Amino acid sequence: MADSLVVTTGQLIVVGLAVAVAAFVQVIAGFGFGLLAMPIMTLAIPVEKAVVVSTLLSAITTSWQSWFMRKDADPALVKRLTISAYLGMPLGIAVLELAADGTLKIALGVAVLVATLMLAARLDLRHAGPGVDMAAGFISGVLSTSLSTNGPPLVFDLQARHLEAARFRATISAVFALCNVGAIALFAFRGKLTQGGLHAALVALPAWALGQLVGWPIRKHMHGQRFRVLVLALLGLAGATSIVFAVV
Repeated sequence: MADSLVVTTGQLIVVGLAVAVAAFVQVIAGFGFGLLAMPIMTLAIPVEKAVVVSTLLSAITTSWQSWFMRKDADPALVKRLTISAYLGMPLGIAVLELAADGTLKIALGVAVLVATLMLAARLDLRHAGPGVDMAAGFISGVLSTSLSTNGPPLVFDLQARHLEAARFRATISAVFALCNVGAIALFAFRGKLTQGGLHAALVALPAWALGQLVGWPIRKHMHGQRFRVLVLALLGLAGATSIVFAVV
């Protein structure tokens, strides 16, 4: 997509569809906006533009969710994950500028599938030290500014610590909201907030609102084992999709 206000109808349809689906899932699961939006959006626009659109709209979603669910968040986890994510963000910007789109998508897909398999095996990190959180946060920061898909490391960490659904959603939403601020600031500093990306994000706002509206009534039914299955299914789908889109 050109760095201008001119965006084709076809591109807008694809971006809108991606945003609506991703917003719906984000409300239900507490994560998944970038995981689902990025593979679909990159069918129509370059990764560098899709990252900006995804981050801007994700910032709206996660800011609202983190405030709404703030009483259920784990402050210690939020602090560790956010600080380490900020340390990884500058590296993510460098990766975005230097690595090829296909390489980024394949690397993401493989990493997500590995994390999914480990979670399916019911890895238990409840007694692990803070170093695990710091590592997950750092990787999340790298992914945040390179692919706008910073969810997998955080999901892996929080699920392996066996947080119940409400605490999981609140904690991960708070980390996302805080990290989106840093990511957007870095994008602005590096000149990534182009007119094309901003225009696509603005036009996609109605699709985002639709996904939110449909998702909230369903959210209350997702908890316990049903919530765990949803998380694993989303991670597996996102990982496989990222790899397929990279090679086709």
